[in-house]
Amino acid sequence: MEKLRLVLVGIEGAVNLGLIARLADNFEVDELYLVYPKASIEEAVRYAARAARRLYEAVILQSLEDAIRDATVSICTSSFYSEEDVLRASLAPWEAAEIAVSAPGVTALVMGRESVGLTREEISKCNIFSSIPASPSYPSLNVSNATAIYLYEIYRARRNPRVPRGEVNRKLLDLLEAYAKALAARVAHHDRVDEIVLSVRRLAAKSIASRREVEGLLYLLSRACRKVEGCMDEVPRYLQPGD
Repeated sequence: MEKLRLVLVGIEGAVNLGLIARLADNFEVDELYLVYPKASIEEAVRYAARAARRLYEAVILQSLEDAIRDATVSICTSSFYSEEDVLRASLAPWEAAEIAVSAPGVTALVMGRESVGLTREEISKCNIFSSIPASPSYPSLNVSNATAIYLYEIYRARRNPRVPRGEVNRKLLDLLEAYAKALAARVAHHDRVDEIVLSVRRLAAKSIASRREVEGLLYLLSRACRKVEGCMDEVPRYLQPGD
């Protein structure tokens, strides 16, 4: 991981925003992005102490997609998870951290609103989904507390990274997803296409430390796509090898 980007979506409370700015300094966050923030930055400065500059330097956007567009790994977080729902099949914070630090380029950690967290549509834009194990009777953590846990796990993993097994870049991941989408649209029931594409995206992200594994899956999907009429027409030419 070359950069850690902390993305706060719809942050509502100035106290939380100020405390999270402090956490960004505590755990060496490289970039702070605010996606349509509701909290007052001026009020949050009161709670940010020496990290107030983080708030003045934050990148403010209106789209989560724009905030994670160039990230190799994007980790969406929530207190609600389910092994029966592909979208919410969760990794623990320490598992997500290991994947993040093994990836080249930018890792984006995405935290949701205090009131309702991240929407399903927002979660679907990330290639990793993570949740903090907590008591079933009260699984929701305050957003600043949850952010502290994730940033600590990433900080710890950055200081003891796994040995990389060949760099997987963003273009490889995008090409893999493009083949999966084109192929699924032709051979799977239309109700399953989004689920299949999301599953392939998550599998690729979990294997990001091993280029060999990602290339093996890419080879299989590309060969299959070439045998299905019209499939290759849906794969952007700029992504295809040799272009």
